[in-house]
Amino acid sequence: MALEDVSLVFINLDRARDRRAFMEDQGARLGLTLERLSAFGPDDIAKAERERLAASWERPLSGAELGLFFSHKALWERCCEEMRPLVILEDDAVLSRRLPASLASLPGEAGERFDLINLEYIGRRKYFGRTGAMPMAEGLCISQVARDKAGSAAYLVTPRGARKLLLAASDRAGPSDAFLFASGRLVVGQAEPALAIQAHILKAEGFEPPIDTTSQIGAPRRRPSLAPKNAPYHWRRLATQLSLLPYQAGRLTRLTMRKPQVDFSDFVSAGEDG
Repeated sequence: MALEDVSLVFINLDRARDRRAFMEDQGARLGLTLERLSAFGPDDIAKAERERLAASWERPLSGAELGLFFSHKALWERCCEEMRPLVILEDDAVLSRRLPASLASLPGEAGERFDLINLEYIGRRKYFGRTGAMPMAEGLCISQVARDKAGSAAYLVTPRGARKLLLAASDRAGPSDAFLFASGRLVVGQAEPALAIQAHILKAEGFEPPIDTTSQIGAPRRRPSLAPKNAPYHWRRLATQLSLLPYQAGRLTRLTMRKPQVDFSDFVSAGEDG
């Protein structure tokens, strides 16, 4: 699949003009066409549906979290309609200089094998298979991920993966990154070295980010209290924790838990050039 056949879309709130400019500048510098999706806000979701879905996760979801979830969901729907892989970005994703060359080969064999390819480094460990890595062009490798944990700022989703996500989203929602990888529903690959990194992660690693790192979602939500009315939240969280036990056991044989490989110079130079 040629580079021009791959669509890249970034999610951006109308008020976040600086982030829109940042993403468009990155696209121009890398020779990529980045489309913009105007992000959903709480008021774009019917009140009854917003209230129902806000209570469907392991804790109450904020309006901003639901807006971001619906933005990702709209792009999953587009992926299914167009019947081709789609690269989905959030507007604080710093893109690697390797991305253009890598995209020319990613949707091919890798797209047939995986439902979703995570492109970003988020600084957290995840469960990798000890074997099965797929070498690609430009020194890129797609490693098999048995269970991912977080990161929705940069990923390639296939129509098959989008259908799975839409099926799961028919009766519940969640924080966009946690929802992507919940219950191991997708066959996931990880691009190594990573091809994107959020600005605040770059800052945490000791590098000056090219844009403001203030969250567009808001402060982290507190876990619900142990009151009886919150029992459904706690049961869901317990079920998630129990689902991780087979992966922990797998570390004795077929799995390893580590951070993805990353070359920070790919992103520092990109930020300095901008």
